[in-house]
Amino acid sequence: MALEANLIEKMVLTGREISVADNHDARLGPLRWLPGKWTNTDDLQGFGFNIISLPFGKSPNGYRLLVNQYNEDLNFLLVDAGVPNRGVVPGTTQQADQTAVALSYSQIITQITSEDSFLESIATNPPTISKTNINDVFDGKPIHHEPGLWLYMTDQNISDESGSEVKVARMGSIPHGNSFIAVGSSNEIAWDKLSANDQRPPIPDINGVVVGGGTDPNMHPLDPILVPGTNKIRIDYFAPYRFFNQNPFKGKVVIPGFTGFEPVHTTTLLGHAFKNYLRSVGVIKNVITLNVDSTIDHSGINRVINPSIGNSPFIARQADTTAMDATFIMYEIVDSKTGKLRYFLQYAQIVMLDFINRPDGHPGRASWPHVSINTMERVSDSSPQAFMESVAAR
Repeated sequence: MALEANLIEKMVLTGREISVADNHDARLGPLRWLPGKWTNTDDLQGFGFNIISLPFGKSPNGYRLLVNQYNEDLNFLLVDAGVPNRGVVPGTTQQADQTAVALSYSQIITQITSEDSFLESIATNPPTISKTNINDVFDGKPIHHEPGLWLYMTDQNISDESGSEVKVARMGSIPHGNSFIAVGSSNEIAWDKLSANDQRPPIPDINGVVVGGGTDPNMHPLDPILVPGTNKIRIDYFAPYRFFNQNPFKGKVVIPGFTGFEPVHTTTLLGHAFKNYLRSVGVIKNVITLNVDSTIDHSGINRVINPSIGNSPFIARQADTTAMDATFIMYEIVDSKTGKLRYFLQYAQIVMLDFINRPDGHPGRASWPHVSINTMERVSDSSPQAFMESVAAR
């Protein structure tokens, strides 16, 4: 939904305003449903899952594969409306300023439980798979904290390669030592305008297996690498992924009908939650999708370097974060029991971590997908109190 010209003009004339965000603030455009607190309600406990590979010296492969089940508090608190970005029409003296609107957020993820897997030895048949036991340290505690901003650029935008207007962005900072900006597009759909066959949420199918380990440099293989011409294992690089593919992780909070989280099709639970829970809440009215990608050439000036992600020196050396892509899907649903509007959010995010030289002979480091998914409901309006309730007291 494009913002009306008179509303942009009003922001320009009024000047910049910073305040607690209101639900359905028209100035936020496709971000207007976000203000408030989103969380895993009683019906959505444990719908957050995460998979990540971590450098690990006790394995001959140099990594362990960790999966987590989690709950989350995602608060959208402050709106910064009428942000002026100055510019001119190229080759002229005509002013061409952009008006942006920012919405601040704070994300806190708390682990319910986790399990990991690493290759211990290929001397046995089958190879020996082991795990660590660190749940006592992290269960019930935060494993991710991210403050940041979503931006809606109301005008003066470019289009990406698909022709979609690049008008939203997400900026964030993570205490591990990362910061990022990812830009992209939004799409709003009136659900009843879709045919029955098209009434499916735009959930991406994300393969979370390491990239780089087969004859094709873009493969996500699971099988061991053999000594040429024999059945002898040279490297069983993908054993931890194969383990979770064959033994999907169900977590501590069991989700009825869900067979478990596994690395090849990491977003299956989102479809399960949509079919078995969201559709049962009531009638879907509208759906807004936000997609942002740190690798888009968003400048339109053919920049040689795209510094969309920054890392501290330790992170860059150990597990360099190189790319991020996220899809947020928001649902406006009329509750069949109460007739009231309810709002739900699903997301699928993939972050690429580069570490360990590739075992397949291709140059460079292997790329390790870090995938996160969740389904939440908006439970309150924006307020400092709602934010503080998400932070543990000491």
